[in-house]
Amino acid sequence: MANIWYIQVNRHCNNACHFCSNPSNGNNISYERGIELLDDFKQRWYAWVIFTWWEPTLSPDLPKWIEYSKKIWLWNRMISNWMMCANPEFIQRLSDSWLELIHFSVYSCFDKVHDFLTDTPWSWKKLMMSITNALNSWIRVQINTVINHYNENHLDKTVQFLTKTFPPITHFVWNNLDPEMMRKTDTAWSTLPSFDKFKLSLNNAMDYLDSTWRTYRAEKMPLCYIRGHEWCSTETRKMVKEEERIVYFLDFREQIHETQWEHEKKDECKKCDLNIICSWIYERKKYFPKENVYPQKLTKDELIKIINTIKGVIN
Repeated sequence: MANIWYIQVNRHCNNACHFCSNPSNGNNISYERGIELLDDFKQRWYAWVIFTWWEPTLSPDLPKWIEYSKKIWLWNRMISNWMMCANPEFIQRLSDSWLELIHFSVYSCFDKVHDFLTDTPWSWKKLMMSITNALNSWIRVQINTVINHYNENHLDKTVQFLTKTFPPITHFVWNNLDPEMMRKTDTAWSTLPSFDKFKLSLNNAMDYLDSTWRTYRAEKMPLCYIRGHEWCSTETRKMVKEEERIVYFLDFREQIHETQWEHEKKDECKKCDLNIICSWIYERKKYFPKENVYPQKLTKDELIKIINTIKGVIN
């Protein structure tokens, strides 16, 4: 079991992603507050702290928090849009502070698609520079991709491009949108994906990563859309391993302690043998009312195999 704590260290950004679930509000935490939170994490025996949302590299205290987390034996990582990391001196400073891992947000292998989604010219070019700088500074790099309408047909192409361009990258994460918190603009609404349309490219991407001995996770993903890859669902893994998450937000939500991972399902889900380990779709009725479900039939042994794979038990 690996409990993880996310800290929003600030809420302002040098990108303007159309589907951002944590849009800028100008808030920050002080250096002292950051230290208090890290001490609290340690007392709770959390394994990882993630500095995140949006954009942690804009906080001048980030290197000092990273150093402190290492001092108190907390594993650390960062989720970043990579803009600041295009500067090799900046990324080296993070490396010298003992930053262990960066999740870079990559939306497409096509520069025009990526730049459109970030609403920031030349962001894709800076992204390529940032990944190169991080790897050259011996910081592990993983890739986060938000699934949306504009990349739903080439998720596999993006994975293939990144692994061939940057062979040391071995782990990928796909996230589904959080429409509840994102901007309420026509362009933002246009990013909502079709589950049936992204199903093929997502599963192709997973098959490709399997063939190259890489790993991956999928968040907010109904299991009937990733048949054969059910073990990679982050919610399913949390349910099976009885994990929890704490997120410190810089808005009205403040601190959220998450222990429940299921969302409201369709009646057809009751017919599915994966139902007991499937979280289904976040805010389905409000934002994804037309998405289909595909009830699956499994033997008891097949279900046990999925659970044992998540637990690391040899089948």
